[in-house]
Amino acid sequence: MSGGSVPFGLFERMLAGRYLRAKRQYGGVALISVISVVAITLAVMALIITMSVMNGFRETLLTRILGVNGHVYVDVRGMSGEEIEGLRLRVAETPDVLHVTPIINAQGLATAEGAAAGVAVRGIPREQLQGIPIVVDSIRPGGGLEGFEGIDSPTVLLGDRLAAGLGLVEGMAVSIISPQGAATPFGLTPRRKSFLIGGVFSVGMAEYDSALVYMPLEQAQVLFNRGDGADELEIRIRDPDRTVPMMMELRSRLGPEVVIYDWRAKSQGLSDALVVERNVMRLILMILVAIAALNIVTGLIMLVKNKSRDIAILRTMGATKGAIMRIFFMASASLGVLGLALGLGLGVGFCLNIEAIQNTVQSLTGFDLFPGTVYSLETLPAKVEWGEVALISVFTILVTFASTLITSAWASRFDPVEALRYE
Repeated sequence: MSGGSVPFGLFERMLAGRYLRAKRQYGGVALISVISVVAITLAVMALIITMSVMNGFRETLLTRILGVNGHVYVDVRGMSGEEIEGLRLRVAETPDVLHVTPIINAQGLATAEGAAAGVAVRGIPREQLQGIPIVVDSIRPGGGLEGFEGIDSPTVLLGDRLAAGLGLVEGMAVSIISPQGAATPFGLTPRRKSFLIGGVFSVGMAEYDSALVYMPLEQAQVLFNRGDGADELEIRIRDPDRTVPMMMELRSRLGPEVVIYDWRAKSQGLSDALVVERNVMRLILMILVAIAALNIVTGLIMLVKNKSRDIAILRTMGATKGAIMRIFFMASASLGVLGLALGLGLGVGFCLNIEAIQNTVQSLTGFDLFPGTVYSLETLPAKVEWGEVALISVFTILVTFASTLITSAWASRFDPVEALRYE
């Protein structure tokens, strides 16, 4: 038994392997071992898939949001065109600022051939719209920015879901009604104007594709009674995650009286909800992994009970408590490692091929698993973060080893005299 004094010696590994390959009379232990491996595999797989989908959902959603919207905003409502231009020039001189443009954001009602839909109109100069690739590159064939010039060219771009809802295509006309019309003795009267559809775009996010209308800035100024003014200065910077330092720099350049905010302030509820949901789901699924690891403890307890006579004989032959502990630890911990390996392989493989799996299931069942009108995105995203995979692996190993270590220590304390008394 001298091999028992060496940590994880050959004799201990051989005996642990024999215990895992239980004979027929110990079939209950073998069944629990299989259940334990399957449970850990499914729990790890579910954890990896869920976290990868949530990571992909968050990244894709923020990419679309930051692709359509700016990163930092300066409120210029009530300012004249000359004042806005002065602020724009000062902002443009700020380091790390890529683009800055005055824009108008307003609500309206689009009507066409008896159909109507609420729209979010965004007035923007053509040269700045050309700097938004997520919109320009997604314009359908047959459309473009021709005619998207200014006051003399009433041409607009529509999201594809909005165009489909109104029954419109490129080259057709759409009327947009603004509630902020001309002033009369009886108050403000709505203003209505017809526009030619120059193109239909799709950014892959239902919130924008079903409501957004791009319009030349000069046309929006007339339609929404802005004069020569605008609503915001939209600023795009080199690193969208560094908006706080940029806002501090702009504050020092523009003065304390100017209102400055970033994209997080505009999407605060969504951003916070994604973080909270991600953390809660991680916690819940980690608890499931811990519950799955407890199956190994059940199997180990039954194995120890069935092998109590063997433990007693080994102890009388000179095996140390440490050797007994290591034998049962290896027998049970290997189940956790096997379940982890299978779960990692299945989970990562599922995430890397998730689009093909989604398309296959939808073609076989005819059921839309990921409707864009519900989830705002057209396809189910998944992003495997290897740091997250490493965290899941370490957590599973720690939980498995901790649970088996306690039970193995209990097995090593068996008294050989008591175990052999009735043999």
